[in-house]
Amino acid sequence: MVGVKPTDQQYPQGLVGFILCAYPAPRTLPHRRQLREYEFVCATEQMRSQWMNAIRQALQGHPIQPQQAVRPRHLQVLVNPKGGRRQAKQVFQSIQPILEDAHCQVSILETQGGEGTIQAVRDFDLSAIDGFVVVGGDGTVYELINGLMTHGDAEVAIAKPIGIIPAGTGNGLGKTILDLSQETYDPSNAAFIIAKGQYQPINLGVVKQDGKEYYSILSLAWALISDIDIKSNKLRFLKFLGSLRSDLYAFLSILALRSYRGRISFLPAPDWPPSPDTPQPDLLAEPQPADIETSTASAWQVLEGEFIALWVMNVAWATHSVLAAPHARLADGYMDVLIIRKGITRWRLLTAFLKIATGEHLLIPEMEYYKVRCLHLEPLSSEGLLAVDGEQIKYRSVEMNVLANHAQVFCR
Repeated sequence: MVGVKPTDQQYPQGLVGFILCAYPAPRTLPHRRQLREYEFVCATEQMRSQWMNAIRQALQGHPIQPQQAVRPRHLQVLVNPKGGRRQAKQVFQSIQPILEDAHCQVSILETQGGEGTIQAVRDFDLSAIDGFVVVGGDGTVYELINGLMTHGDAEVAIAKPIGIIPAGTGNGLGKTILDLSQETYDPSNAAFIIAKGQYQPINLGVVKQDGKEYYSILSLAWALISDIDIKSNKLRFLKFLGSLRSDLYAFLSILALRSYRGRISFLPAPDWPPSPDTPQPDLLAEPQPADIETSTASAWQVLEGEFIALWVMNVAWATHSVLAAPHARLADGYMDVLIIRKGITRWRLLTAFLKIATGEHLLIPEMEYYKVRCLHLEPLSSEGLLAVDGEQIKYRSVEMNVLANHAQVFCR
């Protein structure tokens, strides 16, 4: 159940009614939550008001005070009409009733992308906002995060919970949240999570380069991965393929496989990989800021040579179909790093990509997987691409650190 609302229906003897709005978990395909209404009647308007107040307070976990009205939650919605298959508006229209049933009021901003969206977020009046909802892909989430982190009151801004309605191409964060909430990948299920109002902390990454900071909620990519991220945009004329466009470019990139020379330095988690006696990676102790500042040179691990790919993940899913970092946790204080060095055959690399939807790519020995607290990348090849959350940055040395538990996402 997500909420309650009055009904205007006329009843005999002056009775008044209200409706409980529920979205039960479906037992059959498609696994999409759908509205089910339960109607009740009361003797007086006052009694109806008290019942509705009590139900809303119970749903939000507040003390039951029937005489006290419950203020609607105000959600600032960012809709990216150009994301994915350009259906974000239609997607939001389809799920908006779920939010309204949950006693939410929405304000809508259609984003234009890039710096314009970041600046619009910086200009928000936070006093009127209880949370944010992104209807789009990971690029729009990136713009929201960077706007919040550079807001005039960044500490308050980034503490507002963020909800994701997947309507872009990749939707890695949206898939991660749905997976953790044990919901199937569907916009109505994502809206249900937001309607319930529960949220959890999530790590952010901060990428530093030439005195500039980029805030990441998804990933840092180099070599093969950034090539796919950025260059697959050349296939925009194949927009009808959706996320398959990236899959097609990945296949072509593997056929024309190249390596990149670089130096990767990182501060690994102290207990990774876990011993057989402690197989759960989420049992790692949360790192403290002082750990990185006081770490000796011997604590750092340095890899130098020719690399096929580097993927630094903040969440488990890179897209809705790519489980790149199956050991990643929302708020463990670590980044999960996948490294592939030169020497892997095209066939084994293709096999890894075919297995990545289930996380079984890690069973291939050439897949190196680390949990780290801090990472430095120094590209030594003259040409290449770097991407933060799918957005291209300068091809120069970068440093990435974890901001543990720094943001909040709607997640059950």
